[in-house]
Amino acid sequence: MNFLLLRSLKTVALIAFASVILIACGTSQPEPDPESLTIEYLITLSEEELMDRDSDGDGLSDYDEIYIYGTDPLNPDTDGDGLSDYDEIFLYGTDPLIKDTAGNGFTDGQEVKMGTDPLDPDDPPFIRRDALQSIYFSHGESELDETAIKTLQLHTDILLTAEKFGVEIIVYTNNAETPDESDATLFDERAEFVSGYLIQNGVTKDRIEIHFEAVLTDDCTDESINDFGSCSEMRRVAFRPINPYPFYPDY
Repeated sequence: MNFLLLRSLKTVALIAFASVILIACGTSQPEPDPESLTIEYLITLSEEELMDRDSDGDGLSDYDEIYIYGTDPLNPDTDGDGLSDYDEIFLYGTDPLIKDTAGNGFTDGQEVKMGTDPLDPDDPPFIRRDALQSIYFSHGESELDETAIKTLQLHTDILLTAEKFGVEIIVYTNNAETPDESDATLFDERAEFVSGYLIQNGVTKDRIEIHFEAVLTDDCTDESINDFGSCSEMRRVAFRPINPYPFYPDY
């Protein structure tokens, strides 16, 4: 037989054999992902395939997310706290499954933005809106009585613990805009005695703001109005903590 013809026949036979092998074994290309990726689909893949994948692009392999950390391989921020799962695990040591690892009311992402420790429940020291109670004066009086001093000492301790906080002192009056001279002196004295106590006990002046607010007689109950026509609300000094942070905790 002609040598060239024999060579051609061998080539044809080899091509035919290779075609049979390919048909029998299928292609080596991976199956395309479904249009909508799901956890159910991912867990059908082999460990090797999952280790090579990072479906949500957060720096963690799908295998690690599913089988090691329990995070969502399709969501880069499983707990929705503003930090990626990778950053929580490897940068901050926080729990990628819990928004508030420290349990202090601030999310882990908020703490990172504030520069506080997301692992420390006492950081930042925080003064809740209702933590500072009002004090009351007797009619026509401006000096601090024993009850007021005890309350102010508690406020001082709180403010010294939360050093970044300021405090707004609100002196309530029956006429904040045009009080007569004696009333104006009385209100100023009350503000001075209260702020002076805080300053003398360690709260710096720059942390204190003083405001005057009017209380109308209509705001008083019949039982609270005394013989002079004023009620306890008109003789009250209230305190509002001034939050230095951009967030309030979610208690």
